[in-house]
Formats: sequence, structure tokens, C-alpha cells
Amino acid sequence: MEEQNIIKEITNLKYPLPLMIGFFLLNTLFLPVVLSTILFIIHISVQNWILPLSIVLSGIMTYFVFGRENKTTIIALLWGIICLAFALFICAKTYDFSWDGNAYHKSITGLLKHGWNPLTETFYSYAKQFPFLAQEKETWYDAYPKATELWGAVVYATLENIEIGKAFNILSMIALLFICWSLLHETNVLKKWQSFLCAAAFSINVVIVIQSLTYYNDGFLWEMILLFLASLSYLTFYENGRFKNICYYFIFLSINMGLNTKFSGVIFFGLSGFAFFIFWLIEKWKKYGLLQACKKLSKNFFVLATSVIFSLIITGSTSYIINIIRHKNPFYTMIGEDATEMIVAQISPVFKPLSNVSRFICSLFSQTNNQPAVMQWKFPFTFYKNEILQSQLFDTRIGGWGIFFSAIFLISVIFIVFYLVQNRKKHNKLIHIAIMLTVFTIVSIIVVPGLFWARYSVGLYYIPAIAMIFLCKCINKGGIYVGRYSAVLAVLCTLLFLNHIPSITRNIDIAKETKPVKTKLESLKYVNEIGELSFDYITPQHNFSGRLFNLYDENISNFKYGQIDVNKVDVIFYPQYENAYSYIAYSISTPNRLSDYIKSIDRSKYLIFIAAKDDASAGLTEDVIKSLRELGLKFDMEGAYRNAYVAIVGDAPMYEEKNEQYAVCNAGLEGIEISMLSAGYTGGNTASIKFDGKEYSKNQRGLNIVIYNKELHHVTDSVYVDLYENDIIRR
Repeated sequence: MEEQNIIKEITNLKYPLPLMIGFFLLNTLFLPVVLSTILFIIHISVQNWILPLSIVLSGIMTYFVFGRENKTTIIALLWGIICLAFALFICAKTYDFSWDGNAYHKSITGLLKHGWNPLTETFYSYAKQFPFLAQEKETWYDAYPKATELWGAVVYATLENIEIGKAFNILSMIALLFICWSLLHETNVLKKWQSFLCAAAFSINVVIVIQSLTYYNDGFLWEMILLFLASLSYLTFYENGRFKNICYYFIFLSINMGLNTKFSGVIFFGLSGFAFFIFWLIEKWKKYGLLQACKKLSKNFFVLATSVIFSLIITGSTSYIINIIRHKNPFYTMIGEDATEMIVAQISPVFKPLSNVSRFICSLFSQTNNQPAVMQWKFPFTFYKNEILQSQLFDTRIGGWGIFFSAIFLISVIFIVFYLVQNRKKHNKLIHIAIMLTVFTIVSIIVVPGLFWARYSVGLYYIPAIAMIFLCKCINKGGIYVGRYSAVLAVLCTLLFLNHIPSITRNIDIAKETKPVKTKLESLKYVNEIGELSFDYITPQHNFSGRLFNLYDENISNFKYGQIDVNKVDVIFYPQYENAYSYIAYSISTPNRLSDYIKSIDRSKYLIFIAAKDDASAGLTEDVIKSLRELGLKFDMEGAYRNAYVAIVGDAPMYEEKNEQYAVCNAGLEGIEISMLSAGYTGGNTASIKFDGKEYSKNQRGLNIVIYNKELHHVTDSVYVDLYENDIIRR
């Protein structure tokens, strides 16, 4: 009777708020992928209503699963929506500057958004209508799993910004933080703050943080693996726990998303799932016999098997099934004929003679570095200045776990071994699982060639998180060594925080670097309204074709591709890569004559700022005078040899001044300080148009003209006309 009351009391406990939030967020990631794939099956492409429908369905599912606590559920949904909005907002304000993100992830995402159905047409066939994609020939565009790209396409279709589609990294990180926090606190072994600290160590690692503002999906894959392992562990230690059915669903969701993020997910999910199931089987066999063991594990087996089948046949129909149909190989490009050995091909030359295990050890205890021919050992707990920059790369290949990770790893492994030895008689199941996971890790390192590369071996970050759990248990137990355990925990947490600093600062830099790129695109949008844009790659062998979808997002779609004027070239996105990699170049063809240029400006949206330098009276034609006076200006410059002149024009003239020596205008506009100065040849010979102290005038002889967008609140164009020669617009 007492036991029944205890069970009833546990059953009636409120579900933790973080678990509800995590559940909601995971469904906002999962449902768009499943719904889109089902629509593909019935020949319907990505639609803009899938995301809002998925959010509503996620809310409904959360309510019915946790509905007994109506008030808490509503709070959870509100927090879930806030977290979702936060992730979408951050990604909308930052651009993906990564190689892989722009080389193919965004290309796939953009094409999916623009109507590509992978089940009915190949990437290469559909891409023909987009000239900048038509040249892509890599086999993986069609063949690779597409869960993250498909989710990005759904978001892109709804919000019309391809950059927002990379929010899956931030969302998965937040979701797993909340879920791990709830599952750890449920054990009653850790205090609430300890559970949060350990959950953060599990879910927030250098790889996913550095990739969080990109379309790279390695960190996302390992968040799904973490969800899978956490659910399996819960079922192992709390066989009849109240979260049992929720963990079954998490297993289903993680397998579907993980297997359809990268082909390597098959290896990690397969090995870890098999290892846990064998452990369960042996444990039940010893206790109940083989027949009863099979019966007791039938539900676990059903969930695992159903999850795999659904993930391959339904969710994975755009890769596994279509690969079987087209190539008779579900893992086409990964194994078999036409296999693309991406990892092996990109192994640093210094690592190629080494075994997989040697590569892993060398990478773990080397300086963080991405130079292919360099490998330098370092003593743990130390770091070098050059490591900071190298660790800010999106796919650092040597020592990529962070500048302090070798020290973190050593401390963690030593304490885990110490704890397990000290408690070997008390926690047999824990010891057995630790041995099983150790064997799993060693086998993975031996078999899989790329695990020296941090982004392919994110699971290594789980080791310090496990060490932190054991440290917290020892601290909570009390005793004479509490102070020492607390000191070790403090050192571990400090090192983990310091390990994150380069990746955090890199993300701050990305936010700063995005603004000028955004400004450039908005300026090109204006140019696109009055003239013609042409884009091309300077070195076609390194195409970042995904960037061109950023043009579409700024309503720059009627551009030409591959027809740039080499004499009028400028660059966008990656000017810092000019000497090493490809970058997008563009040329502009706008109205040549000043009169045509003036007429093309929509003065309801733009302000025109004019400042003369040297002389603006020579070469005045009737067309020039007429076009300027049609703006409402007096422009009485005929015969005003080397006079100064400034003017501001919107829907009507706002300011105009002519003077023999110099003309000045200082004004405020929507919080922006405007400073204009014009001087003829004898008065100073200058033309300055500044916004908040920044110069925008070309400062050339004749009329210097700056165009300001009133809606976007920034300068969109700057040109000049040298009237001594002609009335042709120049940049």
C-alpha cells in the first residue's frame, strides 16, 4: 500500500518547466522536416505555411503531453516561443560567412525554398533555372541527407530570409540544455544549479557555438546524439520513470533528425543504440532468462526499430530511398561506386602517415591549428597566441576542441577513473555502462578516420560533463574532501569557460561584420532599381553560390550572372579573401547621363545630397540644368565660375546654398548628424558630405552626389559628375 502511494505521489509530480520548453522547441525543429517530406511524396514543394503550422502543432502536442499542469504548460509555451523568436532574430541579424555554408548548404536550402522537390527531380536539373547554381556538379547535392537544409528552407519560405534558416543550431542547443537540465535534476542526485551546470557542459560546446551562426550542422548532429544517449541512459537507470514515454519519443525524434543530418549519424546512432540494447539484454537475461528478457525489452526494440524504419523510409526518402532508386545504394557518395572521400581527402598531410588512433592523440595534445602541414605539441594548461585565431575557424582540423581542452580532458578522465574505482562495489550498472561507452569510443576512434577532427568528434565534450556530475555527487555527499572536490569542479568550470572565449568573440565579430555586408546589399538594391547589376565569381573553381540567395532576399533578382564588366568590378561578402579564395564580384550599369540618373531616383524614398568641388559651372548643358531645376532647385550656376554649392532635396528642396568661396550645411536627420561643405578651387577645393562623421562624398571635381535611403536610414549610392569633361555619372 505504501509503495503504491509513493508511485502515485511520483506520478502526480509536476513536469519540470525546462522539459516542456525543450519538448516544444524540438518539435518546432522536427515537424517542419516531416511535414515537408510528406508533401514531397505527394508532389508538393516547400510551402510558407509549414512553419506556422508546425509551431501550432508543437504547442498542441506540448499541451496534451503535459496538459495536466495547464498554467505551467502555458508558461512553457510562452518561453518556447520566446526562445524560438530569439534564435530567429539572432540569425536574421547575422550572415553565414562559412565556407561550407555558402558553398553548398545554402545552395540546397535556397533551391528547396524555390520549389525543388528532391523526390521528383535532381538538383542539377532544377538548378538550370538559376545560372549561378547550374555549374554545380558535386554528387552530394542530391545524395546527402537534408534535414537541416529542409528545415532552413521551410523557415526561408515563411520569413523570406535565408540566413534565418540556420537557427537550427541555436534552437537545438537551447532545447538540449533544458532537457538535460530536467533529466539530471530528476535523478535527485544533483541540486538544481548543479543540474543546470552539468546540462550546460553537455549541450554547449565549442563546436556548436562556433557553428551557431552558420549552416554547418556537425554540432546539431551531436545535439541529436546527446538527446539519444540521454534518453537511453534514462531508460537504463529509471526503467519505470515518469519520463519513460517522453524518452521513447525523444529516441524517435533524435534518430529521425540525426540519420537525416549526415550519413555519419548512421554510424554513431547505430553503434551506441546497439551497445545499449546489448547491455539491456545481458542485464535482463541474467535476471529473468532469455525469453523473459526479450519480452521485457520488446517495447524498447519496437521503438528503436520503428524509429530507424521511419527515418529511412519517410523522413529519409529524399536521400536513402532516392539513392536506392537512382544508384542502388542508400549511402551513395559515402560508400560504394562514386564514393566521395571528403574526410580522407582533407586529412592534413602531416597526419596522413599516421593511424586513426595516432591522429586522434596528436590532435588532442597539439596546438590548435588549421594549417595542413603543421602539427605542434603543447603542454596541457598552456596556450599560444596564434591558437586563438585558429580556434575561431568554423572547422579547425587539429586540436579543434579548444585551446584548453587537453587539460580539461586529462582532469576529467583522471577523476572519472578515480570515482569509478572508489565506487566500483556500489554502482555496478554505472561501471558496466562506463566500460561499454569507453569501448564504444575506442572502437569509433579506431574505425572512423576523421575523429581527430573536432567537428566530427563532438562527443568528446561529454567526458568533462560526466566528470562534473561525479564531482557534484561527491560534494553533495560531504566528508573531509569536499573542499578538494569543489576546487577541482571550479577549475574544470573555469577552463571550460575560457575554452569558449575565442568562439564567443568570433560570433560577436560576425555580428559586426554583418552590418557592412547588409549595407552593401541594400545599396545594391537601390542600384538595381535604377540600373542593371551583373555578378560572377572571379575564380569559378571555388564558388560560394549560396550567397546569391542573399541578393534575392534584398529583392535583387533581375540581375545578370557571368557577364561582369571587368573594368567596373567591385566585390561583396568576402573582400578579405580576395587573394586566397573566390569572392563575388559585380559590375553596375546605371543611367550614364546625369539627367537620366536624377530622373530615376524615387524621391519619396530617397534624399539627394549635392556638393560641388573646384568648379561646377563649366560644361553645363540644358539637360543638366533642367533636371536639377525640376527637383525644385534654383541651381543658378551658369557663369558662377568655381563657386561653392550645396543642396539637399527630398520630395521638395530642403536646403540650397551658393557662395563664391564656400558653402556649408550642418543639420540633423532622424538622429544622424549631417555635415556638408563645398569649396571652389580658390576657397579650399573640396566637397564633403558626412553622416555622423563618416565621409561619403567622392570629393571629385564637379558635382558630388550622395543618395540616402529614408526607409533604411543609410547611404545607398555615391557618384560624381566631372562637368569639365561631360555629364556622365562616375563611381
